[in-house]
Amino acid sequence: MESMTGYAYLEKNTKQCSFSAELKSLNSKYFEIYTNVPKSLKKFENILIQILKNKFDRGKIVLTIEIYDWTDDTSFLLNKNILKKYYSNLKNIEKELKIDNFYSKNINFSFDNIFKLKKTQLSKQSVNEILSSISKVIDEAIKMRIKEGNVVKADLQNSLKIISQNLVYIKRNYKDISKYLFKKLKNNITAITGTTVNDTRLYTEIAILSDKLDINEEVVRLNDHIKKLKTLLNEKGQIGKKVDFLAQEMFREANTISSKANNSDISHMVVNIKNHIDKIREHSRNIK
Repeated sequence: MESMTGYAYLEKNTKQCSFSAELKSLNSKYFEIYTNVPKSLKKFENILIQILKNKFDRGKIVLTIEIYDWTDDTSFLLNKNILKKYYSNLKNIEKELKIDNFYSKNINFSFDNIFKLKKTQLSKQSVNEILSSISKVIDEAIKMRIKEGNVVKADLQNSLKIISQNLVYIKRNYKDISKYLFKKLKNNITAITGTTVNDTRLYTEIAILSDKLDINEEVVRLNDHIKKLKTLLNEKGQIGKKVDFLAQEMFREANTISSKANNSDISHMVVNIKNHIDKIREHSRNIK
């Protein structure tokens, strides 16, 4: 079992620069991929997305790459045409105002667009090292997802165990309800009419009532869902939506048991069962 929540971070140096890669994996109904990369890596963005698609199939995946501390000498271009225009205009102003040394020649270099920095290109070796590091970050995030998935699996198995124990209690104690109904109904009729009730007729009425209140089918179906869910927890691939569906079916059966039983002790057991079914549904939203 694999959770949809994972995280990994890596920093590394190449001959050309330093970089960091961060991967966040979050729970989501859908499969979403987001990449935040610098301009120097934009042309490789589709490759990065494809790598992520090959490794993940559910959840919100956010990959962030930052490049810094370039070791290459940053070079620049001098725009001579703009520099000449600045110089010519300033000389004309000097003549018009008849002021000698109106400006320092160094002032030219403070104007905009005189210098243009060359874009630093990532070398093939740097790109390969970054892509290799991305694979490592992905593997670390998946390890975390699996580790958290095992924790979730253990909690789910514990909830199923508690639900099963409550069902055993309900099934065992429900056998006494028919006897209780028979005795209660007989006493009520005797108190009202003041005469002895015919047991045969009363048993017939109780049989009809018991059939309406019988929870055996619901208990059997609920146990069947538990067995299917236990098997599902050991399967590979995407199981989150299947777990959620089975939990919904379990909740439906639990509600029917509670309404049919008409017994406070059993109702309390069902409340406990429904609480653990809710936990299962919450977990299913974080399982891939």
